Order: sequence, then structure tokens, then C-alpha cells
Amino acid sequence: VDIIVLLPKGHCTKIQELQMTTVLRENVHVFGVEGNSDELDEPIKAVFADTVFVKKHNLMSLNSINWSRILVQMAHYFFAYFQCAPSLDTHPLPLVEVVVPTGAAGNLAAGYIAQKIGLPIRLVVAVNRNDIIHRTVQQGDFSLSEAVKSTLASAMDIQVPYNMERVFWLLSGSDSQVTRALMEQFERTQSLNLPKELHSKHSPVLPRPCLCSQVPRSCPGCWPDS
Repeated sequence: VDIIVLLPKGHCTKIQELQMTTVLRENVHVFGVEGNSDELDEPIKAVFADTVFVKKHNLMSLNSINWSRILVQMAHYFFAYFQCAPSLDTHPLPLVEVVVPTGAAGNLAAGYIAQKIGLPIRLVVAVNRNDIIHRTVQQGDFSLSEAVKSTLASAMDIQVPYNMERVFWLLSGSDSQVTRALMEQFERTQSLNLPKELHSKHSPVLPRPCLCSQVPRSCPGCWPDS
């Protein structure tokens, strides 16, 4: 197995960069790439959309483009629930609130699917200054800002949370045509106002949506005391 690591130059912390560039194994290949995480995701998605190329070279992705990553994260929610729930002998089962720091919304999508399966959790999303998910939840505004804002939580510095496509699909009742039309409009115009009937269904995903900061002062005004 050969492992290809694509590192967005200048958009990771020094510790993250060292973790990726100091693995001295012949099968690990690390490349620094110009651009931010969103710009890096575009060619990766294009490669995996070419099924002939993927099969020819036996490729797989370990980020949340790969559905298996979402499945693994779903298991994390069940494990965490069993650790946190005060009792499993009551009916109905107790509710556990999970705060999900998110950038590309992969972990959020996994939590929502776990919730739909029946896990009694309440999801609260946490973002930094790159707040497209917050704007989507609060206003139905799934639109790009002028630029990605650099914060101390660099892994969350994302403007295009591509896993929201999965969330939209679930919210639409698994309607692939509606989801495709929404995402094609977003890719074409970089701006999308969710239909009211879809936006109103956010409550089961994020019953208590809030904008907060994972890192103090990375999102001014979120926590006045931080």
C-alpha cells in the first residue's frame, strides 16, 4: 500500500505539518500543495469521479469523500453515547447532547445518520469564522464568503463543506434529483438559498443550532468571556 498525503502549504499548524512530513517510510509520500483545503478538495473529487482511473490504479480516499469514513464516525457516536448515557435501563433512552466542531461537515453527517438510525443524541454544530454551516442552519444561506479566513483551528478553515450534500439528501427524504439540482446550482453560482421546505427541516439535525468557537478569539463575539 502506498499512502499519498497532500498538504495545503501554509494552512496547517507547525505540529500538523511535522506530523505529516516526518514519517520516514518508503510507502508514505507527502506533497505540499498550493492553495487552501477547499482548492485541494476539487482535484481530489475530480479524480475519484473518474471511476475507470480509480479502478485502474486501485485508489481510495481516507477523508470523508469516502463513505467508509462516515461509517466509522457513526460508530464513534454510538461508542460515545454508551460511555456518556447515565443509564441504558430507562425508556425512552436518555438524550445526550453532542457538540460537533466541524469544517467539511463529515462528522456532522455521521452524527445525523446515527440519529436517524435511532441513537438519541442532539447535535450542536461548532464552527469558527468560516461560518457557512451556521448561516445555512440559521438563514438557509448556503453561499461562499469572499475568502477563507485563517484561524487557529486551521482544520476547520473550510468554505465548501462538501458533506452538506449528504445532509441535504437526508433532509430531502433521499431525493437525489432535488439534491443534485441544489448542488449544481451551488457549484455554478457559489450561492444557494435553501427552499423553505428543506430549511425548515434543519431542526432534527441541529435542534439547537449555535455558532461557537473551538479556539478562543478565533470567532469574535461568540463567547464574550473568551
